[in-house]
Amino acid sequence: MTRRNLPAGRGLAGRRPPGRRSPAASSLLWLFLAGVGHVLAGPQSVSRQAADDPALDRLREFIAWAHPSEGDCVVPQPPVIVERWEGGLRADYDLVCGARKQQLGALLSIREGASVWQVVQGFEAPRHLLDLPPAPGAPALAPPGSEGQGAGRSAPTLRGVEPPRAVVQVRPDYPEEASRARLFGEARVQLLVEVSDQGRPERARPLRGPDPDLGMHAAATAAVLRWSFLPARFAGGAVRYFAPIEITFKGLPPESRSWIYRALFRVDAIVSPDQAAVDAARRRLDAGVAFDRIASEPSGARVGAGDWGFVPAATMAAPIRKALHDAPVGGIAGPVTAEGLTYLMRKRGEIYYTIRSPEGEDLSYEIVHQVGAPEGEALRKMVQDDIRDYLAESRRSAYMNEAARLMGISQKRTESGQLRIFTDVLDDDETRMVARVVETTIAAHRQFWGPLVPLRPLTQPILVYAFARTSDHDRLHAIWQSGKAAGATVAGFAPAGEYIPSSRILAIPCEAMGGHLPVPILIHEVIHMLDYETVYGAGVTPSTWFEEGLATYFGFSQIDSQLRIEPGDIRRSGTIISGTVRVQFDPRSPLRDYRRRVRGGELVSLRALLGASPSDPLWGGQSASNAYGAAWTLVHFLKDGQRARRRPGFEALARLEARGEGGRAAFETLFGPDLDTLEALWREDEDGL
Repeated sequence: MTRRNLPAGRGLAGRRPPGRRSPAASSLLWLFLAGVGHVLAGPQSVSRQAADDPALDRLREFIAWAHPSEGDCVVPQPPVIVERWEGGLRADYDLVCGARKQQLGALLSIREGASVWQVVQGFEAPRHLLDLPPAPGAPALAPPGSEGQGAGRSAPTLRGVEPPRAVVQVRPDYPEEASRARLFGEARVQLLVEVSDQGRPERARPLRGPDPDLGMHAAATAAVLRWSFLPARFAGGAVRYFAPIEITFKGLPPESRSWIYRALFRVDAIVSPDQAAVDAARRRLDAGVAFDRIASEPSGARVGAGDWGFVPAATMAAPIRKALHDAPVGGIAGPVTAEGLTYLMRKRGEIYYTIRSPEGEDLSYEIVHQVGAPEGEALRKMVQDDIRDYLAESRRSAYMNEAARLMGISQKRTESGQLRIFTDVLDDDETRMVARVVETTIAAHRQFWGPLVPLRPLTQPILVYAFARTSDHDRLHAIWQSGKAAGATVAGFAPAGEYIPSSRILAIPCEAMGGHLPVPILIHEVIHMLDYETVYGAGVTPSTWFEEGLATYFGFSQIDSQLRIEPGDIRRSGTIISGTVRVQFDPRSPLRDYRRRVRGGELVSLRALLGASPSDPLWGGQSASNAYGAAWTLVHFLKDGQRARRRPGFEALARLEARGEGGRAAFETLFGPDLDTLEALWREDEDGL
């Protein structure tokens, strides 16, 4: 189990995990090997079995397990029970392999009860050796205790055999099912392992174990069959031995029942509102057609297909979450229908982790289980981003409560699809326009991203706040940053609108537009929302210039009277009409303002733009307008400039940014290392806009 500590609150900068993760729990192994002898101390009962003896059927099954038909060997003929005593027996049988016949006998310890009859230990030797008297000083070794079924029986002392000794032990892998089931405490698996006279474990069968099994018997068996032994010895030679081996799987500590459990799944998905289309895809999959081939085929009935990367389970509808939890890595989940869509999914990886209760100022987490997950820094960032989403829930509540207080009785709430719109300034016509702008932005966003990457369906409710007063927006921005209403004040730069990735809150102040909806800013923030909700996977952080430039590119594109976005067109002004409201917007106006600042010496170089992180001063304060303007025109240049000659490179860059693999190195690989020449061409394109 991997444990990491994170500072509480915003930063979550924890200790860096090691490159390799341990399983969800360690396995403690030990051997319970007791000797079995051929001479018995104390009274004994010797008998021949009756034809209807129920123990005989179970003994036959055991001998058939120990000596299956292999090569020219056949299962021994029905064994004969020649001796019996409390807790044990001797059986004789013949093993025939072609023309060879071996006369064998076995001394076996038995666990018996009302519904249990098991061989729990023993050995096998040539029959004539079992008839010899014990050697002087033969070791006396006690068999397994009389615990569990058959408790209270007194087993006589067995002696005369030296049991095998394990010289190589392999720890079992912690089974996926147990990890996903959040096993608390310990679980013990006891196996009966047949160790050959060469010291090889040949087969194993369960004696005892947890119910439900959760894959522990299989994991224990796979490990034990890789052990090596010094063989058992009897009467001076090596013999076959049936050894009880117990393995303990240690799960989560009992106090972890109060911890918060989270999961992320890496998913390939085919999603459609047409259930019949997804059912048909499943039938083709069952017929042997590869998932990747089905997902890559064009289909107008689908809303998304392909690799989503790692996605937080908490963002999925409950039926989707359960189907993925139940599926093994590499397995298929679905078809599953939820919220009007049908999903067929292949699970390619999973991460289960737990958030522990805060300790002082630290918030710690533990990786419980992972398969197909990244290592090191990538895993740490992925988990920390998901923790931010979890912590955001309490901040959402504080935000909503304070927004209701500030808006007071003027607050109106409107629902439209997944939007929950709250406003104290927009009339009904403009409130409906919010939904229409979001719809047209979704269409433009899908038109750009759809051919490039698989898009996840937008399933989570989105809260949209349109404020009458900029001061209310700024106060709520401060509340979100601090996580509490008391004492929240605006420090430094407050955005003109915002979408915080972990919040699913989209906030717009309307005061600068005279109480009307600032459509370009709304589009800008909706693009951010769609990017984080449908494009970027868990732990992905795109380059800031790319993220902001693309959102501004769409926000400042031409919008016609029907609220249709014409991406990249900034040569015409337009009038947006919503009921009795007429809003004039000229995308050339912010461009002229930006170019005027550039001519005044406020130039943002290409190198500075490519290297600026989200916390760089370039994106805050008075310089922010220049940075946003530069990012906007750079995206326009790479996507549409010089007759779109660089558009293939820009689209390749977008694919990399969607996977978190962008940055300056990727930029130079696609557009060349000569940034000075590229910047000169960019400035020339800017002048022509």
